[in-house]
Amino acid sequence: MAEALVTVDDIDFDFENSQVRVVVTREIPETPRSPKLKTARVGQETEVPYWVARELVQLGYARFREEDIITYNSLSKMHWRETIPSSRQLPSLPGNYYCIMRRHLRALREQSKQDQIKLRELEKTETLVRDIISCRVRKIVSIAASPTPSEELIQGLTFEERSLYRMLNGTIEEWKAKIFGQDLKT
Repeated sequence: MAEALVTVDDIDFDFENSQVRVVVTREIPETPRSPKLKTARVGQETEVPYWVARELVQLGYARFREEDIITYNSLSKMHWRETIPSSRQLPSLPGNYYCIMRRHLRALREQSKQDQIKLRELEKTETLVRDIISCRVRKIVSIAASPTPSEELIQGLTFEERSLYRMLNGTIEEWKAKIFGQDLKT
């Protein structure tokens, strides 16, 4: 039986509700729904659902950890790794990389409405992201068309990339079966 196709929206929903770590930057007032947050001290890390973390950060009660933030510099490094001409490898990314990327781009778009410097940063960032995605998609297509890709390679893909891989692989396998005059449904 075929696996159900997981959409980017499904992945995004799961990410919004996944647990992330944030660093508390000032005392969080106690609420009936968040007694656990009251025990978190300034400077300490605490784990909360992403949507709660986003609100805490916006209100100034917390900040995301450095390793969980995408910056122009980190994108530049990723771009360099992906675009090395001899590189046929697919460097692994955290499973939630594209979720964080989408939020980073959304924030830059919002900030760029009133700040020309942020507008230039957005344009440069979008260019890097397009290049990174193009390189990775080419490599994923190659993996999807290969007869037996390693499970380790597939596990190194992000959630969105695995969904794309499964879709492409299924389409390619169906096409091959038709070329050979075989029906996959029997």
